[in-house]
Amino acid sequence: MEQLAQLVREVERVVTAPYVPSLQGLYDLLQQGCLSSIELWALCKPCQVGLIADVLVDALSRSRVAAPLIAAFASTRAARDAILERHPVILDNFLEKAVNGESEYDSACIAFFKSPLPDGFVPPARIAVFISKLVSAMVANPCVDTVAPIHALIAGLKGSPRVLDDIPTETMSGLQTEFTKTLRNLDDHMGNILCLSTFAQIATARLAEPHNQHGSERQWLLNIRHFFGPKRGIKTLDLVVLRVILACSSSCNLGPQDAATSIRLAVDIADAIEPAQKQAWVASNSAKISKLCEKAAKDGLDHGIQKMAIVFLHALLPAQSLSSQLRGLGLRTLLSNDSHETLELISPQLITRLAGSLATTGEPATREIVAFVLGTFKGSEWKNMQSLATLRLAHLVLAGLRELDLEATGFNLNSSINPLRQAVGETIEHFPRTPSESQCSNSAICTSQLCMMQNRLFLSLMALYNTFSLKKNGGDIMMESFLFKVEDSLPDVRCGFSTTSPASHGGSFSLPETSRSSSTRIDRNWRAGITNVFMQNAQTHHDNMMRKIEETCFDLERRCEDVEGPLRIVEEERDRYALEAQHLRERTEELIKELKEKSDEVDAARRTSSEHLTEFGHEHTRLEQLLQEQYSHRDDLMRSIETLRFDLQEQQNRSENAIVSERDKNRSKELELMATITAKDDQVEELQEELVKMRSMYEQTCQTLAQASEENSNARETSGSLELELAGATQSLERFKLMNAENEDRISDLVGLTAQKDDQISLLLAREQDLRKELGSLETSVEQQASEHEKLQSAFQQSEVRSQAEIEKLNREAENQASRTANQISKQKAENQRLQADMQAAALEAANDAQSKDKRIHHLERKVQALRDERAAKAREFSEAQQHIGRLMGVMGFSSNAPESTPKHQRTRSNPYQTPAARSPQPISEDEDEDEDETQPQSSQYMPTGPTPKRPRSNHKTTAARAPSASSATMIRKSPPAATRSARRPLAAAAGNSPAKIPSSSGWKSSQVGAVPDTPAQENVAENRLQNLDLDMDLEFSKEFLFSSTAFTGSNERAEGQ
Repeated sequence: MEQLAQLVREVERVVTAPYVPSLQGLYDLLQQGCLSSIELWALCKPCQVGLIADVLVDALSRSRVAAPLIAAFASTRAARDAILERHPVILDNFLEKAVNGESEYDSACIAFFKSPLPDGFVPPARIAVFISKLVSAMVANPCVDTVAPIHALIAGLKGSPRVLDDIPTETMSGLQTEFTKTLRNLDDHMGNILCLSTFAQIATARLAEPHNQHGSERQWLLNIRHFFGPKRGIKTLDLVVLRVILACSSSCNLGPQDAATSIRLAVDIADAIEPAQKQAWVASNSAKISKLCEKAAKDGLDHGIQKMAIVFLHALLPAQSLSSQLRGLGLRTLLSNDSHETLELISPQLITRLAGSLATTGEPATREIVAFVLGTFKGSEWKNMQSLATLRLAHLVLAGLRELDLEATGFNLNSSINPLRQAVGETIEHFPRTPSESQCSNSAICTSQLCMMQNRLFLSLMALYNTFSLKKNGGDIMMESFLFKVEDSLPDVRCGFSTTSPASHGGSFSLPETSRSSSTRIDRNWRAGITNVFMQNAQTHHDNMMRKIEETCFDLERRCEDVEGPLRIVEEERDRYALEAQHLRERTEELIKELKEKSDEVDAARRTSSEHLTEFGHEHTRLEQLLQEQYSHRDDLMRSIETLRFDLQEQQNRSENAIVSERDKNRSKELELMATITAKDDQVEELQEELVKMRSMYEQTCQTLAQASEENSNARETSGSLELELAGATQSLERFKLMNAENEDRISDLVGLTAQKDDQISLLLAREQDLRKELGSLETSVEQQASEHEKLQSAFQQSEVRSQAEIEKLNREAENQASRTANQISKQKAENQRLQADMQAAALEAANDAQSKDKRIHHLERKVQALRDERAAKAREFSEAQQHIGRLMGVMGFSSNAPESTPKHQRTRSNPYQTPAARSPQPISEDEDEDEDETQPQSSQYMPTGPTPKRPRSNHKTTAARAPSASSATMIRKSPPAATRSARRPLAAAAGNSPAKIPSSSGWKSSQVGAVPDTPAQENVAENRLQNLDLDMDLEFSKEFLFSSTAFTGSNERAEGQ
């Protein structure tokens, strides 16, 4: 009530402001919970509905809250009609924006269609497109939020069947198909009820002849009506009743308001079911009906849910078939003191229907309803909001009474007509009532509306009185037409707000006209002139001030709406970014710590990898065996679990079969006992009826006896007084005595008969006691069987729980074992990966070391070969010198001592002081040359083409020239030791560059051949052999020696070339 008062004050402030008002306060008030009070506000202040409509439409271009406010007020039919009457194009504009993707206008469009469109209003053509958009949104996200708008729109269009007929068949067919899919797939209480209620609204709409161009019924409409017809009507009603029972139970997951709304939707669905299907369901589902009645009458149930459950029961079943408790709850629901809550919760059509249903239960309910209406009419003198709501409720209740068929009910209406006649007689002299104020400013209600509702309620009471009189005394049929004439001729009492136009309501001010007279004319009334000037200046200042106030209001509203929003967004983003930065810093620190820990772990792993490398193979094998054992153990566990599950299933099936059979036996015994009890009850009732009859006969006999005794006493008195006077009447006296004797005999017979009946009654009572004892024993046996059944069921549940616990335990053990095994496997895999990575790193490092050593060896070999070549050159020079000396000695006469018989090719001179390093190798054969050519690409990759690090760049040509000799030396080292050697030639016939090969040098070179690294194992052998050599032998020669030897060799080569 307080929210309604705040809404009334805020709306009045907006419509009476002398300038363009701010709508933010009204919007905030509606957001706080006053949205449901708009209907009651329109009831209390109908004079301001048109004004607020103009203000909201005018503010659409200036305020962002105008569209949501229009959507809120358009949900009320009076405000919606006022908006469409004054601005008919607004609905089409809203539909255009909604269809073009501006979703904020969807709620406004749906609000315009929540109630039937006004008569004469031409519906826009975009309705079908808007429905298709809503259906597409529901298909994309099927839920309550997307189904509810379509339901609200279809429920409003139900009252405008012409609009539904104009919607294309493709649109309605798509709606029916998608709603059927949603109803089949959506597992939601509220969503299913909304889908069925939407189909119910379409099925009960008064559409045109449902035929297509081929003459057959439209398929989409036929599919919808299948839900409520013979095909699926019983299933639909069964589902709806179950949903209502769930809404009334404590296990429902909906809120009280949503639960009450679902029951209200269930009423619409139940109304759409065909009567034959409804009767068939009621006849075969007495258990569900009793369950629903029990839930509805339960104490502690929410008032809103209980009221809607009572309404649903009265809509589903005849009121006479309900219990007195439910009928009493229905009366308390209808005649509640809180009229506001009743009007918000129950629609007007359901209130009228509930009143008519309760009135059919009997004359007491009708009398109570009439008393409520009369009390409301008499107490409506208080000018407050509660009086208007109560008047509205009384008018709806009275409409339900007027629809009652009194001839079919056959009630005695004497107790209801008398107070009605008295109330009509008391208030007819004050009819019609007129308001005391012309405008309802600063008032909670509109007095004109109050007077109008009081006059209409009085006319309704007159019509009801005429109906009751027509039932009792024939009434006056002309009275009805007279009442209609009176209602049409009532004075049109309007509030001052209703006649206020928006232009004059704005409080605009007109500027005074400036004087157009000649300035030369002298005005003698200077005081009046000064007064006019002051008045004009004051008016101008007032207009400027009002304009400044308006601009200030606009600026304030713009700042409040436009400035604070981005600032709040920026602050929220700043806080969010700061929080994210803090989280990131913390995460970075954690990652750094983890990185350090991981690096330490990696170092430790690297240190320990060499130790674990040898143990890895055995551990891996052991883990594989363990894994195989775990797999086999898991398979055994799975087989045992399957066996246990199969045994448990068999045991459960046997238990279920035993329970079913026991339940059937108990049910059959219970039915037999119920039949026996029913027969016994019938016998008891018959005996009680006979007892009642006997008692009535006994009472009649006692009355006859008393009358006879009185007559006897009177006769005796009369005979005593008339003995002296009527002596001649002896015969008549004797006859009278005879008659008295006969009466006494009859009385004695009746007394005997009464004694016999008393005996029969005592026998019947004893038999009844025996039957009650037998019934008690049967009930005891039934209770014992029920307890045994419960014990069996509890034992079965305990065994099932134990079996389930064992199965879960086994599953957990198997899962734990599998997880442990998986963890060990993952750890071992990780360890293997780390070890493999370490092994790869070690292998790579070893390969790099071997490559570097190989390069070092080849480098040293090249140096050694260069030194050998130099020494061979020196040896050739020395041999040439010896030959030259020999020739000189021969010329000088020293050749006579030499043996002439020796061939020239066998003459050799040996130097006993020649070292093996100075001896030159023999020439290589042709086969060896071919092998050298074949292996040249393989050996070339290890020989750099540039100068050695210890030779100057000027000697590059000499190095290139000596490369073939180095290759030849390499091939000699690779050649087998048993290779054929060429014959030795004389020194004079030998070439200058082909010195004789010394065996010791070739033997040394052959020993070096085995030092060539071919495999990693041979690398170690070669490396061990090279350790015995002086790898730094190049340091033994100085730079001068190398340069001199190189220069000497070069000069010698040039000399040989010449």
